[in-house]
Amino acid sequence: MKAYDVMSVDIICAKVNVTVMEIATRIVLGVVNGMPIVNNDGKVIGIITTIDLLRAIKSGKDLKITTANEIMTVNPLVINQDTEVDKIIDIMDKNNISMLPVIENDGRIIGICSRSDIIKEILNERFVTIGRKRTVTTTIGEGL
Repeated sequence: MKAYDVMSVDIICAKVNVTVMEIATRIVLGVVNGMPIVNNDGKVIGIITTIDLLRAIKSGKDLKITTANEIMTVNPLVINQDTEVDKIIDIMDKNNISMLPVIENDGRIIGICSRSDIIKEILNERFVTIGRKRTVTTTIGEGL
């Protein structure tokens, strides 16, 4: 099994100029652990996770005016869509991370692979999903 087989494709990414409050709201409402930050070409340049949000809160940052580029982890680990699940698990385990952006060969993001994505797919191996919908990545913060 590869990243392409287990990744979530209905994802939301943000641009560097989006406020941390907007990102935090999307993370809480979407029940996800983080959000990739992308450039205009759809390439991952950073990531904000729940721990980044907690660190910003702890340091007294005003989430309403702080932008993604101020707290994001730059150049996060990413995986190719052909990365084997065993390798993904190793990367997550060794780096203590819960999700990895999945990219195409040109570097554009096409999905997210989380710990729960892998577990769900393994539990569903004996079932068949017909008509699996692949959607386009949504970006917030465009035009700002």
